[in-house]
Amino acid sequence: MHSGNLFGGVERILETLAGAGPSSPVHSTFALCFEGRVSATLREAGATVHPLGDTHVRRPWEVLRARRRLRGVLQEGAYDVAMVHSSWSQAIFGPTIAAARVPLVRWFHAPDRGPAWMERWAERSRPAFALYNSRYTWHGARERMQGVPGEVLYPLARTPQAADSDGRATTRSALSTPDGRVVIAMASRIEPLKGHRLLIEALAQMAHREWEAWIIGGAQRPEEDRYLSELRQAASAAGLDARVRFLGERSDVGRLMAAADIYCQPNTRPEAFGLSFVEALAAGLPVVTTRMGAAAEIVDDTCGILVEPASPRELAAALEGLVGDDSLRRRLGDHGRQRASAFCDRPASFTRLADILRAVVGVPVTAS
Repeated sequence: MHSGNLFGGVERILETLAGAGPSSPVHSTFALCFEGRVSATLREAGATVHPLGDTHVRRPWEVLRARRRLRGVLQEGAYDVAMVHSSWSQAIFGPTIAAARVPLVRWFHAPDRGPAWMERWAERSRPAFALYNSRYTWHGARERMQGVPGEVLYPLARTPQAADSDGRATTRSALSTPDGRVVIAMASRIEPLKGHRLLIEALAQMAHREWEAWIIGGAQRPEEDRYLSELRQAASAAGLDARVRFLGERSDVGRLMAAADIYCQPNTRPEAFGLSFVEALAAGLPVVTTRMGAAAEIVDDTCGILVEPASPRELAAALEGLVGDDSLRRRLGDHGRQRASAFCDRPASFTRLADILRAVVGVPVTAS
């Protein structure tokens, strides 16, 4: 069960689950409240998607309708486990899952609490098991799950499209990017915590000018539209109009990664995991990010550079060092592929998830 109205890291996990294939030990179907990119992506991957209807907490009749539709889905299917990915989904659908006597699993994708009223509502339906997407998230969220067994399970990452000279050249040509120019890529939601503004500040300080930056991702909410406009203005004010490219929302992020040379996402707040880091490493890109949150669980000095938070000067120095050193980029990129292999091992990831869920089956959710 998921909302489905935004697309980010959680939704990429759902996409990976949808594409597990018939031989996978885990078979998933999806119930979404909102139609859009998420539902379309899941259907394209061959998954069954049950629409529950637009659901806003401020409209109780929509909540009741979504619960009624979910009740029908659970009655018709032989489901072993019901999984939610947020306190919002847990609060709205926990009572319905409890009534169906299906074990509830909550997958935490961040340690942060939501609004207090939402957390209290969610806590009325206690999961049978809790998954945490990193050790960082586990340390921050486990107190809320007192008495609920749980484990850290890193998200299932997609293996990016393998780089080849023809594909790299074609992608760069389509963007009018010369082959010899070093490309710094960033692919993320358009949110301040991802560090776009810090990246622009660092790029403005770089003396080495043989680079180009691709900022990949489109605004999905009004506040993100405003933030994107501010980023464009900041790049322009720094004289970087020709160097910083805002590519918008893309469905070919893997190809763009394969055509880039460095991945940089200098978070200004801790990242709970960071699928983009894994996908960049798997594409052979050295990763530059800030030393906070779960970044150090993915990136170390064999495959990237961790810099201090809120330091455009240190970030600029790290990027400039990589821009000017082909051999360093290749060395870190080669190690990055090795480090990413554990996160991109789909058969092993699905097997571990299946083993965890088998142990949960037979333990229903309880609701007060």
